[in-house]
Amino acid sequence: MKKIVINLPRRNDRKAHFIENNKTLSDYEWLEAIDGKQITHDDLLRSGADTNKFWRDPFKNRKLTHGEVGCLLSHREAWAKVANQDEPVMIIEDDAIALDNYDEEYYESLAKEYNLIYLQRNENEPENVTSINDKIEIPAYPYNLTAYVLTPEAAIILLSTDIFTNIIPNDEYVPLMLDKLNPCALKEDSFTQASRDKLGSDLEPYDESDWFIDFRVHPVTVGTDRKQFVNMMTSANKFGIYPVNLGNNVDWEGTDMVGPGGGHKVNLLREYIKDLPDHDVVLFTDAYDVLYNDDLETITRRYVGYNKKIVFSAEAQCWPDESIAEEFKAIVRTEEQTNKYEYLNSGTFIGQVKELKAMLADTVDNDGDDQLYYQRLFLSNKYDAILDYEGYIFQCHEPETQIMHNGQYYNPITNCCPAIYHGNGGDFAKTKLNELTFKSPMIYLPVYKNIDVISQDMFVVDFMTQAHCEYLIEEADKHGGWGSLSYDKFPAQEIRMKELGLWDELEAHWKKHLYPAIEQFWKPMEMYGLRDAFVMRYATDTQTKLNMHTDASLVTGSVKLNEDYEGAELIFPRQNIKNTDIPVGKAIMFPGQVTHGHACTELTKGVKYSLTMWSSRYPGDIL
Repeated sequence: MKKIVINLPRRNDRKAHFIENNKTLSDYEWLEAIDGKQITHDDLLRSGADTNKFWRDPFKNRKLTHGEVGCLLSHREAWAKVANQDEPVMIIEDDAIALDNYDEEYYESLAKEYNLIYLQRNENEPENVTSINDKIEIPAYPYNLTAYVLTPEAAIILLSTDIFTNIIPNDEYVPLMLDKLNPCALKEDSFTQASRDKLGSDLEPYDESDWFIDFRVHPVTVGTDRKQFVNMMTSANKFGIYPVNLGNNVDWEGTDMVGPGGGHKVNLLREYIKDLPDHDVVLFTDAYDVLYNDDLETITRRYVGYNKKIVFSAEAQCWPDESIAEEFKAIVRTEEQTNKYEYLNSGTFIGQVKELKAMLADTVDNDGDDQLYYQRLFLSNKYDAILDYEGYIFQCHEPETQIMHNGQYYNPITNCCPAIYHGNGGDFAKTKLNELTFKSPMIYLPVYKNIDVISQDMFVVDFMTQAHCEYLIEEADKHGGWGSLSYDKFPAQEIRMKELGLWDELEAHWKKHLYPAIEQFWKPMEMYGLRDAFVMRYATDTQTKLNMHTDASLVTGSVKLNEDYEGAELIFPRQNIKNTDIPVGKAIMFPGQVTHGHACTELTKGVKYSLTMWSSRYPGDIL
């Protein structure tokens, strides 16, 4: 009987182990397994594949791992090989060990009647197994595809479904297909698996890097006064995170928050998520007393590790209604989770959109209390939610919180380094929050990870923090003297960075961090320097728009400095691009001279500020 042995190229140890422990086996070929650890969700989509976004392990309630994705795809390649054969084939994983009762002739005889034969399995429903004779039975809910015989007919059946675009683990997929197949299983296994202590496992989640992230995370906040959330936004920007502000241009109706209030945040969030994909995830934080201290990938992987659809932060006080404290105390927790943080805090949480839509279906008045609203829903036990008792993602006010030498926050009570700190509470909490706040206002950001391509010849890149944007606005307004160059064919209200004394550091940042990205994106083009840079201002009492034009620039960068205004969109009609959803502080990069004509639409409310940077068209081209 032909045999296919599946092995990851990087696991030569397993290959050697298989050869050493299966000397009685012959006539087998190696199939190079697909390494799930090297596959991202984008990789899957590009190949035409996808995952089942809502699958959860029925026993552990966990999501897919990279290993499970790779394993399914690898077995699928083996099935494709079998489908092209004219005889049954044995498929074996590289940690399999043939036992003394191995009988190839018997399996060949069984394959004349059964098209799938389990040679080793773990049966989840032994009470539903049907006995055939003293050697074989019909499996009910088998796990493990360590070794099995598959006919071409069965391989075609397994390949004929939408599993390639709805990937779940092999151990779940094949049992779902049993009623379409004609399976049997040995009552006494003829293969065993090598101990995981010896060879490990590429399927199980050993750490956060093993989770397969197949959804998008949407960071959001609610802040109606942009200057009050500079610290939050700046801390997020440092880690490449740009939360969407749902409070932008909103008249706040959630009370002054001295007492209960904040229901307006719930209603704004409900409206925001109604059109988001159900499988995506929302990361919500308050705006004025929150600091980020890690990147979005870390936060996301910690969230997935909770095996819950929603994770709320936990705090030490039951506020605003102490009468429900005992209900929180009655929740069963692990020994590691038993500490002073027992009560739900609604200022920071992360959750799946579908579950949040269900939870937020209950109404609340704008001036109602958001925390009590979430607490009652959580205590109803209707939702797949948990509190972050240890502060693994979110840490509410804790006087003992420290800043480590590497810049991480550390809570010695829980021995955790939270990714987000919420300084909720009174004056003491605000004092502690101030201790943890990064103080420098002038921060240019290096290119954070990868650039975001938004059209064939345009990309967006991290450039400035929220604090830097606010500083630049203040310096420009303090300087005054808004005006245009006398020879400008498309005059605007501008102030040069040289006039503000900020040219040198801008130029240095441009050359150090943007040159490499620009030259790589438009290879083999070479850059010649920064030609000009100026802050622009649009206001209803001065200039409200700018007509279509191109720039005297090889490559232009445009940065939105604020977003509390209406209208005044930067538009590129030829590319069908506008900057409406580009976060404050990000730079849109585009060729300036010919192909990317652009304009600023009519401002209808507020004041808009932006930064424009022109690069030199040839050596020595500097204003």
